[in-house]
Amino acid sequence: MSAPARLRFFRTADAPRIAGELFRECFKADFPVPREGALPIPTPPENWRQFVGVYTWPDGREEAVAFCNWIKYGDAYIGGGMCSRESVYRRLPREEFRAIREQGGLAQMIQAHAWTELTDCKAWFGYCGDGKAMAVDLRFGYVPTRHPHLIVRWRDNATPDDALVDAVAAIGPF
Repeated sequence: MSAPARLRFFRTADAPRIAGELFRECFKADFPVPREGALPIPTPPENWRQFVGVYTWPDGREEAVAFCNWIKYGDAYIGGGMCSRESVYRRLPREEFRAIREQGGLAQMIQAHAWTELTDCKAWFGYCGDGKAMAVDLRFGYVPTRHPHLIVRWRDNATPDDALVDAVAAIGPF
């Protein structure tokens, strides 16, 4: 089943304006604005990839319903800030709710969209301590590493690389 026509996922440099309120609602924290020094590794703004999901209601009003951030780091992307607006599910038309649920939900759908675009890497990494987010990530194909909370999803033809896992683990929480 395809995504509802009124639901769009896209990469944007305007993510703070579009999804800032959603991020603050979910994390009670400031939005991750692309900048150098965000982590103990190089994080120049050009290495940031921010994706949002926007739903357009029948009256034309647009609402940010999902967000996730990836930062290019060597042969990997490190992802964080994945969130979705849970309250939207009960407001959707039944058919659209079913279509989204059948695809794993908004958080899984935004990852699936970004996965098709962010292909210039060996793997994606996440640092996940939340059980609900972990369930989404595991459904999407991430696997645990030997480092607590660090998960990885290898690209289709990539050979698992312990040195890359260890380099990402050395960053600490992200």
